[in-house]
Amino acid sequence: MDIQTSGKPKKPKWLRIISRWKFIRFILILIAFFLLIRWTINLLFKGKPIDDVRVEVLTAKEQRALKMYPNAYHLETGRKQGIAKPIKSQEEMLKNSSMYIRTYDLEKIKDNRFYEVPSLSHSLPYLKDDAKDFLNDLGRRFHKRLDGMGVRDYRFSITSILRTTNDQKGLRKSNVNATPNNSSHYYGLTFDLSQTRFFESGKRKPIYSYRLRNLLLRELIDMQNEGKCYVLLENQTKCIHITVR
Repeated sequence: MDIQTSGKPKKPKWLRIISRWKFIRFILILIAFFLLIRWTINLLFKGKPIDDVRVEVLTAKEQRALKMYPNAYHLETGRKQGIAKPIKSQEEMLKNSSMYIRTYDLEKIKDNRFYEVPSLSHSLPYLKDDAKDFLNDLGRRFHKRLDGMGVRDYRFSITSILRTTNDQKGLRKSNVNATPNNSSHYYGLTFDLSQTRFFESGKRKPIYSYRLRNLLLRELIDMQNEGKCYVLLENQTKCIHITVR
């Protein structure tokens, strides 16, 4: 008795290889299409990365503006308008934080969409309320400048805020440029920013960019010209020293 088999005849091996390759190619094209869509959406809604944009170097006039007001101006403003008496130590501040916050209108500075506050070793994350308002205004203006160039948002990085006298002594041991007895950081109106450390919004890994630095410095020069602050570019410490007026 003959046994009949049913079903389609088996394709030759070379045809099966071609079919498999067509399927793989289809998947690769599909992946490339979705990556293109994602890139387009990022470009339209997030803006271009800073490396895709030309930013002019600082002019001689801009560089002079960043050296126009040395530390003496910052110190005088802090003494006249800031905390009446420098805090001795971080322990004293933490022990009496409610009193200091209430007496000197201090506000805590935390990470937000404009800036990043790292773990501070020689300062405390507090500023007078006017200085905090200035800091947030700087962030808004920086983002507006980036948006006007079609660039995505980046956050700048704060490196030093309110120092105690003990903080300044400790800093003096590791930084020969730190003043031994006096600092405008005592008074709650001064903070330092990193010159080149930035964070793309929504990301935790920093990038280092002189293009972003120059854009941030130009915004600060504008605010200095408006009488809102003093700005000092410190080349040795790689920070931007700012005191709110």
